[in-house]
Amino acid sequence: MKGVYQHFRPEEREMLTLLNSKFEQASNNFYAVLTDFLNPREQKMIESLSGQYPDITVHYYGGGNNAERERLRAILLPEYFDYSPDDFEITVFEVSYPDKFVTLSHRNLLGAIMSIGVGRSVIGDIVNGEKIQFAVACPFKELFKTELTKIKNAPLKLTEIPHSEFIDAAVTMKPVTVLSSSYRLDSIVSLVLKEGRAKSKERVEKEKVKVNHSIVDEPSFIIETGDIISVRGFGRFTVTEQIAQTKKGKYRLEVMIVTDN
Repeated sequence: MKGVYQHFRPEEREMLTLLNSKFEQASNNFYAVLTDFLNPREQKMIESLSGQYPDITVHYYGGGNNAERERLRAILLPEYFDYSPDDFEITVFEVSYPDKFVTLSHRNLLGAIMSIGVGRSVIGDIVNGEKIQFAVACPFKELFKTELTKIKNAPLKLTEIPHSEFIDAAVTMKPVTVLSSSYRLDSIVSLVLKEGRAKSKERVEKEKVKVNHSIVDEPSFIIETGDIISVRGFGRFTVTEQIAQTKKGKYRLEVMIVTDN
């Protein structure tokens, strides 16, 4: 485990320890172990840990077309174990509401879902396109049916649908290359948003920026490859790779800007 820890931040050790305990359960007790929904950074942790457990295979599923999903559940399987989509215990809901009178954004939906008192880890992808759909962990589906009945004073109806009807997220991804003197959060936000460093620094300090779905208010926070940066009012982006370091010591980074429709 020590070798894995060094590749992640100190504040991520709690999650690493939790995920490692899942591997230990699967390996020591010889049974399948299911995780909560994992964001891409947490999926990276799983991949790093899996090298410590050659007897365990890892499989992911988020409902419907797996290739289009961002938030996935992982199942850890001892050798010779088989699995099916049902083993991931995912329920997909479709939302009905009076759309002639109310317009719902992704932020509205996430806020309403979180307001019923569950953690983000029990919620999968939220799709707001031609239809509004979202995935949840099966044990919480009755809670959602009971509690999620209204948003922006408009009545909601949740209908459980087959995974095959879970539509792909309407996402536009735009690759951009930036040249940065450091991996500081305020520096990279400044370059991606094409604004002054002081303004980006202020955004961070005013808690308008999240890294991997958690608010970060320290401008000097160091970004790593694979981090998801969300900026209120802008959208989100990921630093996908460091392409090269220039002779002047700057970093040429590839950034993927993601805009949810």
